[in-house]
Amino acid sequence: MNRKERIGTPKPGDRVLWIYFRAFGDVLESLADACNFKRRFPEIHLTFLTYPLYAELVRAQPYIDDVLTGYKRFFKEWRETDRKIRAGRYQWLINNHVRGKTSLFALFSQAEYRIGSPSFFLFKFFHHMSVERFSQVCDVNIRDRSLPSIFAAEEDRHTALKLLAGLPERRLFAVIGASKVEKMWPAERWIEFLRPIVNDGWGVVLNGHGPIEEAIGQEIENALASENVLNLAGALDFRKMSGVVHHCTLALGNDTGPLHLAALSGVPTMGLFNHSPPDAAMNLPNIPWFRELRAEDREREKKNVQPLENLPADAVNKAFDSFAAEFLPKVFEI
Repeated sequence: MNRKERIGTPKPGDRVLWIYFRAFGDVLESLADACNFKRRFPEIHLTFLTYPLYAELVRAQPYIDDVLTGYKRFFKEWRETDRKIRAGRYQWLINNHVRGKTSLFALFSQAEYRIGSPSFFLFKFFHHMSVERFSQVCDVNIRDRSLPSIFAAEEDRHTALKLLAGLPERRLFAVIGASKVEKMWPAERWIEFLRPIVNDGWGVVLNGHGPIEEAIGQEIENALASENVLNLAGALDFRKMSGVVHHCTLALGNDTGPLHLAALSGVPTMGLFNHSPPDAAMNLPNIPWFRELRAEDREREKKNVQPLENLPADAVNKAFDSFAAEFLPKVFEI
């Protein structure tokens, strides 16, 4: 009997390394997978390996026992990350990537059992079983999103309460940025959408990071000129952002990491998508408190017209009214 045929499941006390490097939203989705795995095997020691940028938020998750930081780039950074992995003496390595560089981590890890689903056929031989097959063996659906899986630390919740103290109790977490221009709803649409929201007594938290999104936040803040608008674009690290999300009533915005943060934190969330959603967003529809609104494709052939420009503010206002009516009476405990 070969190892693939006799592979079992983790035992209490087993050291498990979960690997994921990518953008913020992708890492959050992989954390949600890891959360489901830890719920199934609560007595394992679970370590999460990712970029240093995300380490503090990952460390704040109650189901993560330890955090390793590193890089999957070759040469010096790769060698240092490989050294950390081998020093951890893990019984299990779960590579949640489909690309090749992390498969090499698996090969040299010295872990007894290596789980992964790389896309390149050669790297499949570096693993003992695919993630999908291993989930079946373990009787766990790691893609389940029926419960919140991202949690804010108590100190971050307390800090957020101070930041939000001047806003009404009904608060909208507005995700105004995105990693690509084609994913971003234009500032003028945000202004048109948010004006009746603010007039209706909502508090609005503008979230974004980087110079472009900070400029958009400033433009929206100046146009609305309301004490019920709190512009936090560029002001939050990921842990503080998690605390702020926890104290918001609803979230709405572009397909980007903070949108995933809100949804995975248990906050009713509406995403604004263009006509071709990326793979990272595919788990969002599995969240019971998530809804989406898509732009029409009629302007796709025109140059210099981004898909989300086809999404008028009045359509988003109408969808938001229905969304709020559906979820305001409901509370998802975290």
